[in-house]
Amino acid sequence: MKILFISPRLPFPLDTGGKIRTFNILKQLAKKNIVHLVSFSFEPNDRDYIADFEKLGVEVNLVPMEEPTVLQKISVVLLNPIPYSINKYNTLFMRQAIEDLCKTQSFDAVHVDHLHMAHYTDLCKNIPCFLDEHNVEYRILERCGDVETNLLKKLLYRQQSFKMKAFEAKKIKEFWGVFCCSLDDQRLLSSLSPGRSLVHVVANGVDTEFFNTPRPNGEIIEEDALVFTGSMDWLPNDDSITYFCGKILPLIWQKNGSIRFYVVGKNPSTMVKDLAKHDNRVIVTGRVDDVRSYIHRSKVFIVPLRIGGGTRLKILEAMSMGKVVVSTSIGAEGIECTDGQNILLGDQPQDFADKVLSLFNDPQRSKDIGLKARQFVCERYDWDIIGQKLNAIYEEKT
Repeated sequence: MKILFISPRLPFPLDTGGKIRTFNILKQLAKKNIVHLVSFSFEPNDRDYIADFEKLGVEVNLVPMEEPTVLQKISVVLLNPIPYSINKYNTLFMRQAIEDLCKTQSFDAVHVDHLHMAHYTDLCKNIPCFLDEHNVEYRILERCGDVETNLLKKLLYRQQSFKMKAFEAKKIKEFWGVFCCSLDDQRLLSSLSPGRSLVHVVANGVDTEFFNTPRPNGEIIEEDALVFTGSMDWLPNDDSITYFCGKILPLIWQKNGSIRFYVVGKNPSTMVKDLAKHDNRVIVTGRVDDVRSYIHRSKVFIVPLRIGGGTRLKILEAMSMGKVVVSTSIGAEGIECTDGQNILLGDQPQDFADKVLSLFNDPQRSKDIGLKARQFVCERYDWDIIGQKLNAIYEEKT
């Protein structure tokens, strides 16, 4: 088939969970189809990555993105019925680019990456359109409001979540099919469109060859350390680190003060960087070229998330490397793992801390859980397995 793939941003470099999913979905579709990607360009060097997509057989059309002014942002938040984070992606430049492509090309299907690009289905009339919902967007905003302590911000999150839920419910009904990351998300999205069985689980995956147990770049000595990886300019990740360092890490240090904590990911906030200034046992790296070395050197991978949607690629990557993971229930949401078998779950600060300490006190148990986790993701969450399911859905629906 010939597929038009509409994305809010170029999925390269692979430094966020969203980019990793988008890139791998593209890669899997391109194995059996001709794919044309149209995407906003946020960075001047985006064109440098076009060759990487051409190697996959993907044609790329970049559309410039202009950030709205402060006044435009305020007017959208207060007056526009469309959520702010959605409205900013609806531009004349993108509409013109998609309209031109649909006039000059004969597409068999349209793949819309993220709800943020759902504005453009009216330009693809009579072409089967599919939406990939990386997250249930309204649910993330609800959870942001739940943990926010500032009253004004809490009210803004609630307002935006109401707008998002209305927009999400309206838009998903316009598609031939909707993809989501988990059974939990499938349930939430299906409830927005009762009576229509159009929501398919296409899980997040992991490159089990790249994220493997052998250590890259020679031998890396395992330390008494914890590690968290993720894009730190994503609010749920930022919140999880401030929460962990404020509520859980002190409980761990009461019993074992030698444990270090690596926070690995691009664009950490000032608050997160200050955590490292106040205690040298917290190491904030910023962006790194390869997260594997930090995962290898740490004994336990932690995911203390309180906000989120979809599924966490970071967990699948750590599991694929045979690393034991301690997570909150929200952090592990959507991954069909088993507490005590291939992951440990703890939702209260003391319980989370106790789970971490138990692994430092029992290295053999830590190793056993890590091996089971590696086997689990190889059998269920390898990208090639997920790609076969995705392509089968396209073949059936079109």
